[in-house]
Amino acid sequence: MQGNERTSIDQGTDLDLRRRTFRVLVTTQAIFFAALAWCVLLVHGDGVQDAGISYYGVHGRTIPFAILGYLVAAIGLWRASTMFKQGGLDPLVWVGVRVVAVMLVLLLATPYTGGAFLNWAHMTTGVISALVQLAISWSLVRRFVSVGAAMGFGVQLLGGVLGAFSLPDWHFQILLTAEVLIELGFSWCLLEWTKVLVAPTGE
Repeated sequence: MQGNERTSIDQGTDLDLRRRTFRVLVTTQAIFFAALAWCVLLVHGDGVQDAGISYYGVHGRTIPFAILGYLVAAIGLWRASTMFKQGGLDPLVWVGVRVVAVMLVLLLATPYTGGAFLNWAHMTTGVISALVQLAISWSLVRRFVSVGAAMGFGVQLLGGVLGAFSLPDWHFQILLTAEVLIELGFSWCLLEWTKVLVAPTGE
């Protein structure tokens, strides 16, 4: 009887951790994408497609919304990384999520219009962040096969391919669309990770 009660308590604790993590991610990611959507409504066109999401961090009308979205997303990712660690996920995942959170702040701190060095730093930060996100999502697909995980990774990978074609001067400028797909796919995969969290004993 006591064993059944212990199992029930453990399952309830696991479910609580999953729900709390899911709530943190949904709330903060929703704010990020809402801020991004508002930026797109305010300013859109070929120039934005060429520069990607980063354009909104240097354009006067959209800077406040870009800062809001990036910082809220960074805080949410950092908080979620702590829950991922508590939930028993590998360091690749929770450390990687923290790296992405830091990268969001660095992207704000290195405007690509600030000269050659800042442009280089901004691009390098963005590429590293995208690769870390892809590694986190691939780890999900490799270890916990599900339709949701595969679809999320597929969306992210599509965005990555489009972004790779958009960065060189090949007159294939859809960087904004590519980056939005990357972030949507990554967000999707993060939510999938919450389904496998296991609360530590005694929590």
